[in-house]
Amino acid sequence: MDIQQLRYFLMICQILSFSKAAERCFISSQGISMAIRRLEDYLSCKLFERSPKGVALTEHARYLLPIARNIVELADNCEEYFNTIHDAGQTLSAMFTRGSVTEFSDIPIEEFRKRHPKVFFEVKHGTDTDCENALDSFEVELALTAGPLDSAKYEAELVHMRRYGILVSRHDPFAQCQKVSINDLVGRPLCMMRERQKTFSVINSVAEAAGVTLTVHEWVDDPLLTYQLVDKQQVIGITTTALVSHFERKNLKFIPFDNHALSWNLYLAMRRGHKLSHSAQIFAQLVRQHRDNRRMDNQNNDDY
Repeated sequence: MDIQQLRYFLMICQILSFSKAAERCFISSQGISMAIRRLEDYLSCKLFERSPKGVALTEHARYLLPIARNIVELADNCEEYFNTIHDAGQTLSAMFTRGSVTEFSDIPIEEFRKRHPKVFFEVKHGTDTDCENALDSFEVELALTAGPLDSAKYEAELVHMRRYGILVSRHDPFAQCQKVSINDLVGRPLCMMRERQKTFSVINSVAEAAGVTLTVHEWVDDPLLTYQLVDKQQVIGITTTALVSHFERKNLKFIPFDNHALSWNLYLAMRRGHKLSHSAQIFAQLVRQHRDNRRMDNQNNDDY
């Protein structure tokens, strides 16, 4: 049993809804259900009865409720005291690469700000190259940026993965395919993010290993432009599954690659050897928790 499980328990008791409690607690419905299941396993009893009419507290839950309130209140008071010591006058700067907010949705920025209102949290956005430069110059402590990363310079944890694929017009012969290989793209005009993003290096490294040469017809800075160019010029776009959902176009079709190496990998990165500030450590832990919650949601998918 831990404090976070009790916080989830109290929120469900208050709202009598797992899904609404999950939204309030910045966690997925599956994540909060798993936490309550673990709490029930620890206590060896059932805490909630679910039915079409809603959620009801069991006798055990009613017994636990006042005790949980006292425990969480004491823990919150203790946390608030020590946060006040650490947070006063602190500034936390982080940089997110383009696409990270869409792909790795619901990054717990507001949750951090809510818990640590005295920390000035500055979030910057840029390319993968910008993120690495900002870490190198100590402009930011943390970055969410795409790999691959130089392990000699950075400590990096994989937090999210999305399969790359191609975006084509529904009139294109590829539109009949379920998956494509890198060899299928030989001789076809491609539309891709500029080299300040890691997309090209990932795609091209697989192409070189396969002994093929790709032709990039259009370089873009904005992923939305990829969709416009595929629609108007009949080029083949390189994108990911989440961006397809975000920029959905009925006249276009997304087809994933058959190679798992062709994936957009997002990392939580920091300079190797740099000791993170207290606030940076807390935000990093929130990002890890967010990653774990999303993995539970998508454990049956190819994507993390």
